[in-house]
Amino acid sequence: MKKRGEYYITQFFYLNLQTLIFIEKKMKQLKFLVVALTLLMGISFTSCLNSDSDPYNYGRGMVKVQNYMGVYSFKGENGVTITPTSASISALEANGFKMSDMSDKVAQIYYRWDPTQVDIPADEKDVKGVELYSIESLDNTVEIVEQKGVAANDSISKSNNAAIISLGYDAGGIKYAPKFFYDDHTLLLPINYYITNKRHFLTLVYYPNEDNGTTLRLYLGHNSNGDSTSTNSTSYTLTANTGGYYGLGLFYKVYDLRKVFERYKRQTSTSENPTTIEIVTKVNSYSLKLDDSQTKEEVYTVTKGETEK
Repeated sequence: MKKRGEYYITQFFYLNLQTLIFIEKKMKQLKFLVVALTLLMGISFTSCLNSDSDPYNYGRGMVKVQNYMGVYSFKGENGVTITPTSASISALEANGFKMSDMSDKVAQIYYRWDPTQVDIPADEKDVKGVELYSIESLDNTVEIVEQKGVAANDSISKSNNAAIISLGYDAGGIKYAPKFFYDDHTLLLPINYYITNKRHFLTLVYYPNEDNGTTLRLYLGHNSNGDSTSTNSTSYTLTANTGGYYGLGLFYKVYDLRKVFERYKRQTSTSENPTTIEIVTKVNSYSLKLDDSQTKEEVYTVTKGETEK
């Protein structure tokens, strides 16, 4: 689904935009100026007080989707667990959405509850009885390419045509950095890049023949998908300035490394996952162009054990 001037909405993004616009306006009126920042951090859930015209309270956040014998819940950071009603999940599935496709993935969710029916204290860690009305997978592509540069197998890297601004971001002293999310194989990357009005593709590639002992090297490629080369807006500013209206998926990219780890262990004849991950990418603070004189290669490091729950 795509209209001129709007961003691509993924198949997992079932959202009533008018409802979300109303929520955002109400949050601004109530001066919840930290909403966008909290949403981007993905470490807690925000909610808005209800009003005479709208009886609901609202919450949202970045979560890991859990499925226990068909019962779905969402694990947020700081030990928060969200369990939506089965009726709200059924309502989404009635429109063609498959909740089973979301199992074990990282997602952005929006939910609501009627405070006259469901009491949720501000410090509640086990949230139940809320209505899920939007969920979007944040998972992205990971490729294993046996030989770097071989045309038949390395079409992914050949399609890369743009630099990023940075892997990680410092927002006035609040740092967003690459990390593992809930386990030792789900890699969460905050990626800042110039974007105008098209969905970009950011893919991680592993070349087994380049393994380096206990260090796993991955390459982050950026395909701008024919987007404008304008530098007026970035993935971070679009997400933060709109309170998450365009979705966390613009800024945060999530990669499941289980298959990469399996291939790495075969390649290195070890039973252990790598202790250090190096992510190689092309960066430029002023341009998307790879052939720009200021574009350079940067190596970012993520160490095993840097997992936030």
